[in-house]
Amino acid sequence: MRQFETRTSVLDSVNLAVNDKSRQLSSMNGTLYQYLLPDEQKPSEDKVLRHVILKADVRDSSRLTRSLLERGMNPASYFSLNFYDPVNKLLPKYGATKVFLEGDAIILAILEREGEPALAVCRASVLAHEIIEIVRGYNQLLERAGLPGLELGVGISYQDSAPMYLMDGEQRIMISDALNESDPLSSCHKRVRKSMKQLETPFHVYAFQTVSDADGEDSPDDFILKYNVNGIRMSEAAFHRLQQEISLEPLTKNLPQVHEGEESQMWSGLVPIGNDIFRKIIVRGSRMPQIDLRNFAVQRWTDRWYYEVCSNTEIQARLEGKAGAGK
Repeated sequence: MRQFETRTSVLDSVNLAVNDKSRQLSSMNGTLYQYLLPDEQKPSEDKVLRHVILKADVRDSSRLTRSLLERGMNPASYFSLNFYDPVNKLLPKYGATKVFLEGDAIILAILEREGEPALAVCRASVLAHEIIEIVRGYNQLLERAGLPGLELGVGISYQDSAPMYLMDGEQRIMISDALNESDPLSSCHKRVRKSMKQLETPFHVYAFQTVSDADGEDSPDDFILKYNVNGIRMSEAAFHRLQQEISLEPLTKNLPQVHEGEESQMWSGLVPIGNDIFRKIIVRGSRMPQIDLRNFAVQRWTDRWYYEVCSNTEIQARLEGKAGAGK
């Protein structure tokens, strides 16, 4: 009887895909096992092992849209020419694909397949940096024409597994924890932005905890205020994966501090993009403070860290200038 129950349990776990839609959905999610004759064999895509999600979100898009409409301009054309089209041209260079557009945000994915170099996070970091640089260049042209510029917030999240998919007719819909995580990474609270606007800092990403660890134990992310204006924030998992992909060298330099006693660290590394082509990235990690919401005063420093891929060209210029002076 025990053997019978075991066999029954095993057979219940097997589902025969009897129609094309079931086979297609199972194949996309890596759960289809095919037993084909030699003449039925087809070359299959390499298995996806991991993936990275990059979300680039436009800041204050509602205000920007109203401003364009008041000028008699088409906001759709404005976003397309100055944001979507330039970003789309970068995708083949980094092996990225567009997941979908979400209002004023564009969501991209880099899939890491079996047999390929494990460089998804570092390439996503360079792609994010290039997106910021391109939008910055377009903003200079828009400013000369008397038009409002674009401000972005970019989030990079990593998942150590392949994404899953649903089907809506012929349209594939990605399901991924990294996809959900990219949203808060790219977001920015208006209250924090107003407070940070008065400060002069070369960094573009900050995070503040508003309650104690015990009070926010169940849902800690709900009690974090984020600042991300023209910045690139990566998740903690993405940073740890980046340390495995490339060699990150710690940089010894006094960093500008927003609050007294802030603990920060910076690293630099070279990312291979193509044949003998490398791009330098600089990553900053900083300890997250717990603040008083009434006046933004620091109450204590938590054990949580947040990470930024530095998008300010002055940071790299300072470091390279210091290195050149040392020689």
